[in-house]
Amino acid sequence: MTAELGMLPLAEREQELPPRQAGARASNQHWTEATGAQLLVVDPFVDHEQLAEDMSTRGVHVTCVGSTLDALIEFGRLRPTAVVVAPETPGLPAVDFVRKVREYGPTFVVAALDRADAPEAGPLLLAGAGAAMTRPYTAETVWDILDKSGNSFDDHAKVSFGPIELDTRAYLVRINGERIADLPLKEFELLRTLMYSAPEVLSNDELRLSLWGDTHAGPADNTISVHVARLRNRLQGIARIRRIRGRGYSLTLGS
Repeated sequence: MTAELGMLPLAEREQELPPRQAGARASNQHWTEATGAQLLVVDPFVDHEQLAEDMSTRGVHVTCVGSTLDALIEFGRLRPTAVVVAPETPGLPAVDFVRKVREYGPTFVVAALDRADAPEAGPLLLAGAGAAMTRPYTAETVWDILDKSGNSFDDHAKVSFGPIELDTRAYLVRINGERIADLPLKEFELLRTLMYSAPEVLSNDELRLSLWGDTHAGPADNTISVHVARLRNRLQGIARIRRIRGRGYSLTLGS
């Protein structure tokens, strides 16, 4: 059950660059902002892997950390669309963490509580949290709260490049308006990532960060090559995935 204990007014979000201008984001930090919505989860008690997998099908990258101190570092790196924080998380007190986050902009903060009437709810809302939810929560719970708050991830859900249209919320791809057979999850995420930055070149580390949430936790380069090869075969005659030796991959139009 989700308990929305209060919604606080938020400043208007900074306007995002459109996907085709994502190449103007020079640094890795800014590049990740342009490739989809970012959710930072500061809760050592949630099933991180399941949440990340379920949110990825909606075009949302989940980064999970076990302390509020680590969360501050990740917040500075990612500038996430939304943050989930549990009051019991070790490190900086959760109330102070929320205040710090709110100092730097309109990121929406959701408190994760053990019960709806938890005493921590009030201080977290006063510190700047916009809503609260009870455990156990799911990707659908988080999505629903953000939808109701006006901080939906929908702006990141759709992207197009040439004749290709991709909708992460509906999990579908259209070519010239016609829906194609569903892609395996990683190929779907790979296509979305390449489309967001096309025709810019993305390195293997940038692809790991986008598809697996970490440049170190992702697979080896040859595994990425396999995913690229499979997606390339599906796009024959529609678009081309170029491999630039020593740099990475780029999506361009034409075979």
